[in-house]
Formats: sequence, structure tokens, C-alpha cells
Amino acid sequence: MVSAPTSGRYRNGITVLVDYDNVPQAVRRRGLSDLVGRVLSLLPSATLPRGARAWCRLYGGWFEKRDLSARAQALAAEIRRTFPTTLRLGTAVDPRPVDVEVELARSLRARPERHLFHTYRPRDPPRRLASRPLPFTGCALPGDCPLAPVPRLLEADSCPQASCEARTRDILMLPAQKLVDTMLTADLIQVSRPAATHIAVVTGDDDLWPGIYTALSQGATVHHVRPSRSPEADYYETETETGYRPYSL
Repeated sequence: MVSAPTSGRYRNGITVLVDYDNVPQAVRRRGLSDLVGRVLSLLPSATLPRGARAWCRLYGGWFEKRDLSARAQALAAEIRRTFPTTLRLGTAVDPRPVDVEVELARSLRARPERHLFHTYRPRDPPRRLASRPLPFTGCALPGDCPLAPVPRLLEADSCPQASCEARTRDILMLPAQKLVDTMLTADLIQVSRPAATHIAVVTGDDDLWPGIYTALSQGATVHHVRPSRSPEADYYETETETGYRPYSL
């Protein structure tokens, strides 16, 4: 894959930064080509004229310790199979071919040689995790529910079987991502430095707003693509910012 410049943008093109976990699961199931096509199709034709290029980075917890997570490996294989490619936007009568490259964001744009590991971290479940009382609503076997031991497990933090030494943390875990939002924010600021840069940011996360404001203050146009049901959308939707373009995925 040909890397994009460490600063600036493609001539006649756009940088697309995608918070992958913010993308609705139904969209993710259709594959990366469909996801990228959906995002690019939302943008004005003047931003992506015929022959333009789009360089897309996917952000997520790609490293479990120093190894690629199972999901990262699957996405990396899909990227190798599918990209680079040419997507045809517009209409069948007047298609606009756009050359697209995609990669996993394993490092910062400012330091592409330095991978940031440990971004996927299985954690112990929250200590205050509790169960609803029996019988569970909607249970098909309220008198013989196979999940009946769950309240005891969570309350006592141990298996109901007296001879078993398993604890809650041995059974349950909470997958967590680290550095993802700050990586995306850092890259957003990095690519916004040249004047008149166009950037697409795909996220519904409130944590990205400081980076968006910084990019706008540097003269970039930010195309903010948010999940249609993003709960954070209402907080800033009414604010008017020069260069800010909101869309719903």
C-alpha cells in the first residue's frame, strides 16, 4: 500500500478517519467497501470530483498486548483482499470514480514507524455488577432456569458449587480499548494543518470535539459523519462553525 503523506492531503482528495466501533454493527457486517462507499457518497461532489483519491484509516483496539487482535487480523485480511480499489460514486449515468486506500491505524500519522501496542485490554468486570432478581423477565423456564446461579455468582463473587474456586473475574471480562480516541484526535490535528484541507471524521463520540474544533481553527473543512442514533449529536448540533459539515450515516 502506498502511504499518504505524513502531513497534508492528497491533491484532489480527502483523508477519512473512522472510529470503527462507532459504526453501527449492521453497517460493519456489509464490509469495508460498503462502509467507505457510504461515507464518501455523503460528501459533496465538489469535494470528491472524478479521479479523486480517498485515504482511510480505521481506529480501534487492534493490539492485544503486542499481537493483532482476532478482529484486527480479520480486518487486515479484508483490506489486503479489497484495497486499493476504485469506487464509483454518483449515478450510473454520471459515475465519479474515486481511488480508495484503507489501513488500520496502528501508529500515529506523526510517527508512522512506532506502533502503539496494548490498545485492546480485557479487564475484570465492574465490582458493582449486579443481577436482577429471579425469575428473570421473559424467562422460558422460570422454575428451572439454567441461569439461576448467576445472582449468587455476582453477589458472592464465587461459584455456587462449594468445591469450585472460580471467581467472577475468571468467568466474565470487560473488553476495553485504550488510546483510540486520542490517536484519532492527534491524527485529525496532524492532517488539518495545511490550509483548505478536507477531512472526514466518522464518529459519534463526544471526545473528538476538541480535535474537531482545533482542525476547524486551522482552516480545515471537517465532514463529520455520525451514526444516525448517536446520543451525543444533540449537544453540539446547533452550534455554527465555519468549515463544519455534519452528516448522518
